[in-house]
Amino acid sequence: MTNAQLKNSIWRVPLICLIAGLLYIRCYVWIVLRFGVLAPGEINDTVGLLTDAGLLAAFMALGWLIFLQKQTRREVFISSSVVVVYGILLWALQLLTGSTTGPAAVIFMRLNTPLEWMEFPVALQLYLQNHLSISIPFLWFLRFFIPWLFVLFAEKDKQKTA
Repeated sequence: MTNAQLKNSIWRVPLICLIAGLLYIRCYVWIVLRFGVLAPGEINDTVGLLTDAGLLAAFMALGWLIFLQKQTRREVFISSSVVVVYGILLWALQLLTGSTTGPAAVIFMRLNTPLEWMEFPVALQLYLQNHLSISIPFLWFLRFFIPWLFVLFAEKDKQKTA
């Protein structure tokens, strides 16, 4: 793989994540309001969980179909790692600065846009805790590693034959 190919492929998964993040909240709100409202002010959290799972699967499939076909596992892993590192660094920076409220929190909220669509592990953790009294503390942290799932759809690396 040449440097030009690597430069062209490294931003594919971050682009997928940005587009998915911008579309996620609109799609989620529309679906949950359409199918999940039980009564005024009461939303079915099962619909929310299934919506999160469905949107995650849809964005993964569309991202692969549009941007990642013909990409090798190495290229996709490197591109996905950009988003994984970005998410963990953003979370750590927000935690270290204590920016959970006020104007700084709004900035972090905007910077979090490419990660918005990866809320399924958080929704699953809340669902398990509220309905089954099962608490898995680290489950929310798995959301940062979702971009690595794109590697499963990538082509196997081409072996060099000598």
